[in-house]
Amino acid sequence: MMKIKRVISAIEKNYIIQNLRKEERFDGRGLWEYRDISIKHDVIASAEGSADVSLGKTRIMTGLKYDVGVPFPDLPDEGVCTVMAELLPIASPLFERGPPDEQSIELARVVDRGIRHADCVQTKKLCIEANKAVYILFIDMYVLNYAGNLIDVGGISALTTLISAHVPEGKMEDGKLVWTGKYLDGEYLVNEMPLVLTYGKIDNVIFLDPSLPEELICDGKISISVTEDSITSIQKSGTATFSFDEINMLAKKTMEIGKKLRKDLNLWQYKVNYK
Repeated sequence: MMKIKRVISAIEKNYIIQNLRKEERFDGRGLWEYRDISIKHDVIASAEGSADVSLGKTRIMTGLKYDVGVPFPDLPDEGVCTVMAELLPIASPLFERGPPDEQSIELARVVDRGIRHADCVQTKKLCIEANKAVYILFIDMYVLNYAGNLIDVGGISALTTLISAHVPEGKMEDGKLVWTGKYLDGEYLVNEMPLVLTYGKIDNVIFLDPSLPEELICDGKISISVTEDSITSIQKSGTATFSFDEINMLAKKTMEIGKKLRKDLNLWQYKVNYK
């Protein structure tokens, strides 16, 4: 991983911090504003659902694939949905080729936790026959450009991918798997719509959606996943500490911003009809 001091100068760091203390951002945003969000869906012909999402210049493409396997012994009538992430070297000089590093693991786990703890995917509907066959869904995220705040982009991209899903419907007949010619779509599979919101903290200043320069000099970050009416998961990284009052404030702020963001994004418009 490239050292931060080679990426951002002390002058730029001081400029960013001074403006944050005045509740201003170097890109003109307020403390609680997102960069522009762009969403394209069903962009990968070979996938059973896909999305290409940008937040500012940060861009992630996500695809959904499936397999049919044997269920876990303790969940005989439930399928599986898992999230993985890859930081492609073309996305940033900060990324290197090789096995998953801490950042890619964090991206996958935080997005996965938000989806799993919200009961987003109705795993019982992924069961083909109890104890014998279930769907295993793979949500693969590929970072195409890194300009800060991968987690929020990944969360929107994963959710859009699930909503645009069109998984071939199978059933068991005489011990064999046969395809019906129909599809399991996003409306059938998706129960809740969790959004993850990430905040950066520098000194005592907290702000939404850190850009890359802000992220590089952050003392720490906190990501909060929410549904329409509840918080499903919280993840903190870095050395920054958050007081109880700050956590309470961010919880309320996240519910408030999350409701507006969910309405503005209108993700159900990306549902794909395959008849």
